[in-house]
Amino acid sequence: IPFITDSGGTASYCCNDETNNNSTSTSSQQSSPTNHYCKQFIGIEISPERVEEARSNIRHAKDMNQIPSHVSIEIICANALDTDVIDYSRATVIFLYLVPRGLRLIKPIVWPKEDEPDSSKDDDSQTSVPSELRERLTGNKKCRRVITYMSPFEDEEYVRKELCHVDHQVGAAWPVYLYHIKK
Repeated sequence: IPFITDSGGTASYCCNDETNNNSTSTSSQQSSPTNHYCKQFIGIEISPERVEEARSNIRHAKDMNQIPSHVSIEIICANALDTDVIDYSRATVIFLYLVPRGLRLIKPIVWPKEDEPDSSKDDDSQTSVPSELRERLTGNKKCRRVITYMSPFEDEEYVRKELCHVDHQVGAAWPVYLYHIKK
């Protein structure tokens, strides 16, 4: 979850799109859970220290009313590749902060091949995103949105690329890539 931790090797996803915003965080539009259509976030981090840091940041953000009370954020200490522990089937948006090797390893898990259907549910009962927003975000196609930070997927065309400015590195701007994966 980009606004909670900046650790390397993080995967997070959102289920049950609901509240209110755009799908990526960029320099011109800082990501915040108050601006999200997602009401449930699940973060996966392999480092126990980073898990505690993320949980502390979540508590602080809730205390500061930066996270609405209806938004649920859970951080799981696990390997994002461990499908016995992690179920991506309901994920509507997936944010990945992984090196290129990590993206190659997780791609078969989050990006179904064109000839095999995704295991996630395709009905609209899982989501209440207004149809005009769905059309703007996805071109009115049923899809999962995948966002990568720093590294793009190899051999895949992204829908959008923007640069993300970070406070702790003045003048730095890191790429954020948005992909639409048809369900």
